[in-house]
Amino acid sequence: MKQENNQRLLQLRQEYGVWLKGEIASLRENSRCDKNSITWADIRLRLHRLAGAAGTFGFAEVGTACRALERKLDAALASNDAALFDAVALGLQALTAPARDDLPAERIHDVAVIPELKTRAGQRPDQLIVYILEEEKALAEQLCQVLAGVDYRIQHFTKQKLLEQACERYCPSALILPLHLMRQSASEKATDGVAIGETIQQRLGTSIPLFLTDVSSDFDLQLRAVRAGVEGFFTLPRDKMRLAEALDNRLRPDRLASLRIMMVDDDEILLDHYQSILENAGFSVMTLSRPDDVLSAMESFVPDILVLDVQMPQCNGPELAQVVRYHPRWLQVSIVYLSAGGDVDAQLSAMTKAGDDFLVKPIASNVLIASMAACARRSRALAGALARDGLTGLLKHADIKERLAVSLAQARRRQLPLCGVMLDIDFFKRVNDTHGHLVGDEVIRALADLLRHRLRETDLIGRYGGEEFLVVLHDTTGAQTVKIIDGLREDFSKLSFEANGTSFSCTFSAGVMEADFVHDADGLIKAADQCLYRAKNEGRNRVVTDHAWWKKAAEETAKQNA
Repeated sequence: MKQENNQRLLQLRQEYGVWLKGEIASLRENSRCDKNSITWADIRLRLHRLAGAAGTFGFAEVGTACRALERKLDAALASNDAALFDAVALGLQALTAPARDDLPAERIHDVAVIPELKTRAGQRPDQLIVYILEEEKALAEQLCQVLAGVDYRIQHFTKQKLLEQACERYCPSALILPLHLMRQSASEKATDGVAIGETIQQRLGTSIPLFLTDVSSDFDLQLRAVRAGVEGFFTLPRDKMRLAEALDNRLRPDRLASLRIMMVDDDEILLDHYQSILENAGFSVMTLSRPDDVLSAMESFVPDILVLDVQMPQCNGPELAQVVRYHPRWLQVSIVYLSAGGDVDAQLSAMTKAGDDFLVKPIASNVLIASMAACARRSRALAGALARDGLTGLLKHADIKERLAVSLAQARRRQLPLCGVMLDIDFFKRVNDTHGHLVGDEVIRALADLLRHRLRETDLIGRYGGEEFLVVLHDTTGAQTVKIIDGLREDFSKLSFEANGTSFSCTFSAGVMEADFVHDADGLIKAADQCLYRAKNEGRNRVVTDHAWWKKAAEETAKQNA
């Protein structure tokens, strides 16, 4: 794919070189016409386009000359000074086309690519090995259990020396280190996870993702951690699942949906160039040349970021941005302007009209990729924060119901199975009464993290209310769903929670219903909830589904309502 994109970039550069010769010849010819017949507004738009695109394709001198002429023409249009118009005409006649159309090889290879995760020979991504240094046995067992449950190979060490020896034999995918280590004797030098990580990386001559446990309030220590490349701090045992999620984000980027970028520009050649660069870097990209297509395209593509050229014939970028912002659904989408102009006042004016960032053409490939990645991730994080529950990070009540309705319609249109599941933590009030609400929150968060890590990216998971969850499994039959949820039930029951020096475990009950047996989303939720009610009545800690019972109950209700 990347090789194809590189070939496409070379082809685009060559095509642009041919077009550029013709465009410059046309501008020179137009400048020789009678001054009263020249359409200066059209000339200005063409110069603006060249100023932005020429440098992108490697013709920096042409871009610089066109930008200077664009500014001079702006001054002429503002003052209506005949002498300035004559100077612009002379400048157009002096424009020279590029001497050759081929692109030097080094230009193609400047395209920056987001680093890929490299796995060792014969090792699948779901077999990534993680080394843990933890002196407290019970804590280590809990952490190992959680990480093994989300498909990591774990090796636990209680001594720094043994860990260092293991790293020299086999370099792990990540290290989980305690912020502070207990000293075995008074003569022993105190150390911490930052120093251990730095030592191991120096010995191996490679960078290994580092994760620290036990958050410290000491700023200097945290600053050292940042400089050592530490990925994050986590408090154990509370943040076990958060640590697992951080590992996935760092080590398994393929499990995350691609960042989605929509680009709107009337220069289609330039759009093709940007698209090839960004797709080469792992983004999903949609390009449009007509602003009036944007709103309908956003409904199907759902971008994380919208990139708009400031000056387009039909409407300018800031105007289009304000149209998009009229729709509350797209408030979380980052909007970035592209322009060849160097006018700071114009940039500030554009930024005040619904924009989040401003990039000046020509744009280096690595700058484009880095800017798009940062804005798109911010947009996705904001969208997630707006739609998700603060405690669990799952979809909120209204959002999960809305997504279920859409999924149900799609499943029926495509004639694919879909199942709804209602889960509820057993005797949860007892947990709150005995151990307090903070511990209860930890239990809720642990179940949420388990669901998120063990189910597919395409499945829907929401916190329906309190300790109750709604799960939607796409393209999955009732029998398959019962098996999946029952496996999660067993794994959840094995998790250990700590409170006031004691440990305890929890279970959940679940009701499963297939979409074929209901009419709409509310019906599916109600049916799954009735099955959950039966699971509670039959002793809890079980998964119940009963299509025949639900069908009979629905028929009886229909008769009563008739």
